[in-house]
Amino acid sequence: MNARTLFPSNRFPSKSRTPAGASPMRILSLSVVVPLCAALAPAQYTVLVTSGSTEESTLALDLPEIDLIRNDEIYSVLPVVGQAYSARPFLPISLQDHWVGDLDADGRYVEVSAEGPMGSSNSIDEIFVKANTVGPVTPRDVFFSISAASTVMGLLPCDVVRYAAQGVREVFLTEAQITAATGGTTLNLDALCQSAAGDLFFSFSLAETLWFGSAADGDLLYIPASAITYDGSGNVTAIATNSAVRIATEANLLAMVNASGFKQATGAAVGTIFNLSGLEIDPSGGTWVSPVDTLNYPNLLFVWRDTTNDGAIISTAGGGSIAVINGVSMGSTIGTQGSQLGWQPTLSGTSGSGGLALIPAQAPQFSLLNYPRNLHTMGDGQTFVQLQASAGTPGGITIFVWSVESAVAGGTFPAIGPIPGFGGEIGISSIILVGAFVNDALGNSATPLIVLSTPAMSGVNLASQAFDLSTSSFSTPTGMSFL
Repeated sequence: MNARTLFPSNRFPSKSRTPAGASPMRILSLSVVVPLCAALAPAQYTVLVTSGSTEESTLALDLPEIDLIRNDEIYSVLPVVGQAYSARPFLPISLQDHWVGDLDADGRYVEVSAEGPMGSSNSIDEIFVKANTVGPVTPRDVFFSISAASTVMGLLPCDVVRYAAQGVREVFLTEAQITAATGGTTLNLDALCQSAAGDLFFSFSLAETLWFGSAADGDLLYIPASAITYDGSGNVTAIATNSAVRIATEANLLAMVNASGFKQATGAAVGTIFNLSGLEIDPSGGTWVSPVDTLNYPNLLFVWRDTTNDGAIISTAGGGSIAVINGVSMGSTIGTQGSQLGWQPTLSGTSGSGGLALIPAQAPQFSLLNYPRNLHTMGDGQTFVQLQASAGTPGGITIFVWSVESAVAGGTFPAIGPIPGFGGEIGISSIILVGAFVNDALGNSATPLIVLSTPAMSGVNLASQAFDLSTSSFSTPTGMSFL
């Protein structure tokens, strides 16, 4: 495999997208944040989010693929008091392409160029982590739903799944089950969380007609654990018919946002458009009283997807308050800029997260991403690729390798479980050394741009991986295919 380099790995175009009045902090040191993870108390959390309806950028001065947060991938952020922090890749598109398998049995494992395997018209709609999940949590442990039915993925908008193994998706909840519970028809799940007792809290992305009447896209719904049957793995096997009830209306939740004192990036109060898009149990504990049925429920964290959110997380505690995670307020009473989620502020603010989940605090996921695309077409006879690694050891060395894999119809990229003494699973079957490069202060590293001949690469499925020399850890792998 011949390749020629276009420029050295330490020469990347600088970016300056900080609006007037926003924090100029773009260069953050993971050498400060990562050691703190090990010393954090048990009550500390890492936040998992998606970018919602618009693309966002990380607060750090990252390489372009690491920097761009799309709405069909999951990023993590570890809020730390008194420290600048940034969102980091957790379940990037290139990893999904490696895990999902050959969906249409054509021998080409990656089906689209830049978007996730569900396609350009789809996105991750909600993020879900089972209650009582213990760390460390890998991207394989996190469930999600997608925004529209995908024939290729074989998923409906209320199916909640995870990438359990190569080409295998474990199902936590099905659309048929949520339909039975609500009496709805064509539903689209938008937010979901689970209490320690097994109760489910959720919302839909559109107004729906349910067994008890109309439900808005900002309404909070509830299914008690007593109506749910779980299997030995903690996945839902059945839900009692018409067991879902509404416990808060869109107006109730908007009132909580206003009660919190939250202000948009512009300094304005929350608007009237409210699409509940993410839920989680508030780790600070306590209960709130439903204004609908006057019963007590565990305090919840919630986010909403529209231009009035600007990256805030609100709690039901105290009738509505700005959430506090790891001692950090996840919003502002003056102007919420998105930096609370480790997002880069913009002049127009952000649209809010499209999903929300909490996991026990852990160091950022050592991830590898493909730039600028995952599916390469013939074009003018050439294509280029750069491998970009995130969250390696600051100042350490990252080794990049790739491997030509099979093109068996219906096949998958390889995966070998963790090897004693090494971190991370292995996603390649052989080793072709691409190069070794020094990590920057963020732990980022990258190969130079590599030019490849598309005729010579036609029909190839290429798996790539990075290795952090200091920690003997493998990054998440990536998948690429060539027409």
